[in-house]
Order: sequence, then structure tokens, then C-alpha cells
Amino acid sequence: MQSKLHFSTKAKTLLDLREVISCANIAPIAFFSVKDWGQGKEQCLKSVLSTLGEGPFIVRSSSHNEDSLQQSNAGAFTSVLNVTKQNLKSAIEEVISSYEIPNNADEVLVQPMLEDVNFSGVAFSHDPNTCSPYRVINWSEGSDTSSITGGKQGEIWQQAASGCPSTPPKIKKVIQLIEELLVLFGGQPVDLEFASTGKGTKERLWLLQARPLIMAKKPETDEKQAE
Repeated sequence: MQSKLHFSTKAKTLLDLREVISCANIAPIAFFSVKDWGQGKEQCLKSVLSTLGEGPFIVRSSSHNEDSLQQSNAGAFTSVLNVTKQNLKSAIEEVISSYEIPNNADEVLVQPMLEDVNFSGVAFSHDPNTCSPYRVINWSEGSDTSSITGGKQGEIWQQAASGCPSTPPKIKKVIQLIEELLVLFGGQPVDLEFASTGKGTKERLWLLQARPLIMAKKPETDEKQAE
């Protein structure tokens, strides 16, 4: 039996999940620490390009102060989208400068930009307001993967953990992803970001981030809710 995973930085959590997850894809990952960047910028750039190709890229924050079991700083730091090979260095500098007090162990995460995105959003394994085990999905149609995370209003679907016979097919895949993450993290409530690309047989669900969901009290169990 596989031991449960533990949340870490954005980059390391995605890297761990990439080895085991089955309900979603995770794009290729390149990351390095602030210390690595300070000691060898050209080497870091070379490593990114050899791992991910020529771009375009998304350059993302992966700070130790971003998310933890005690607090969430979602959206507190910078991500730069549609970064070209020529702009990669400046984008990395921009992300690092968004860390108010940079820690040498903080990281920068670089991934390829997803193409042909048709919808994206955020999802919770539990209702953050009531702490009950309701799967909550908030998404927007279109290619802008930062729409919901940037605070814009989108579509919302909520259902009990015990299931719902009328779940829309596109949302059912996100529900399955939530359930898999709950198993992988030993039941720890989870907050995730996702995107869907392609259509028909080429449709793919992508996990963009997984972090612990911070709640005010211990959630009731799925069994108690079902009662």
C-alpha cells in the first residue's frame, strides 16, 4: 500500500503528484531555488530550456510562505504568463522580486503554457465556509487560466461528497480528481487549480496546483454528512 503524500512547495507537490496521479495530467516541470538563481542564472536558464524546450512558458511562484497547513497565501506572489525564451530571465526576476523577503530556499517554477484551453478554475474538497464535505468547483469558459484565480466570477457547481446523479460530464472529471487527491493526501482537505484543453477524444484535464485547504474547524466526515 502506497504511503500518503505530504504537501510541500507548489513545485515539489506537483513533482510528487506527477509520479502517481491518474485522473489528470501535470505539465513538465523545471524549478530551482532563489539560491540557485543567485549563484548561477545562466545555468538555471539552460536547465529550463533543456527540460522544457523553447516556450512559451508560465513562470510561477513556489515560495515556502505561499501555502501551509496553518495559512494560505494564494495569489500573494507573482506568476508571469506567455513568457518567451527571450523574456525568461526577466520573468524569473519578476517572480523573485514579488517575494517580500526572499528566502534562499524559496523556488521558482517554470512550466510550458497550456494551449487550446477551453475552461479552467479552482475546486475544493470541502466548503470553506461551512467546513462540510461538499465538492465545490468554480470555473470559467475560455482560454484565460487566471480568470477565476484573479477574482473574476464564474460558474459554480457544488455537490455532496456522497455523489450526485446529475453532475455535468465536464465537472465529473474534476470531482474524480478531487477524490483521488483526497486519497493520495490521506484525507487532508484540498484546494486545487485545474484547466481543460482540447475537445472530444483530445480533451485533457490538467492539474495546475494542489495545496491544503485551510478551514476554521475540523470537517465532518463524508459518512456523517450522508446521514
